[in-house]
Amino acid sequence: MLTTKELNIVNLFRKNLFLDPTIREIMKQIGTKSYNWTYNAVLKLAQENILTLTKKGNSQICTINLKDQKTISYLSLLEEYNALNTKIPHFETLLGLMPEAFNILLITGSYAAKTFTKNSDLDVVVIIEQKEEKKWLQNTLSNKGELLTPTLHPYVFTREEFFEMLTNKELNYGKEIVKKHLIIAGAELYFKIIRDAIDHGYKD
Repeated sequence: MLTTKELNIVNLFRKNLFLDPTIREIMKQIGTKSYNWTYNAVLKLAQENILTLTKKGNSQICTINLKDQKTISYLSLLEEYNALNTKIPHFETLLGLMPEAFNILLITGSYAAKTFTKNSDLDVVVIIEQKEEKKWLQNTLSNKGELLTPTLHPYVFTREEFFEMLTNKELNYGKEIVKKHLIIAGAELYFKIIRDAIDHGYKD
């Protein structure tokens, strides 16, 4: 098991999966003054296959290893813990509106960025497996969301559509979702899609 401070290091990469800091940069970002502790913590994470270390000059460059299931599990835990500790309007209502076959439920936009105002909509993204349910779910969320305050602004994508947005070279909403989001449910599958997209050319 990882300690709280070691999880803080993993959490840096949760916020930016493309992060590639040195050990000293990690030390500064997590707010510890001990290089020796940071070095040992990073080394432990590398031995656990959570981080990958690459020598560059006199420094060690650290990157997250999404190919290991343990990494996916820790990132998923941190994502959903972060969402549970954020005041998300209609949290239980949103879960209640989901069909049995839904895969991933996220909040994006101003509520994820914590820049919302009293006039802001709640941007909701659902990623599903079955294309046949897309229209029904979009209409359900739109119709019921109009009665809520803040109003729901729903987006429904299939898993294939989300993957294609990430692997497309153009800027698009899928890539914006990765940069700023709160995952209410389905974090493990989310990271697996990101991992597969990176394998197919997705870059920050």
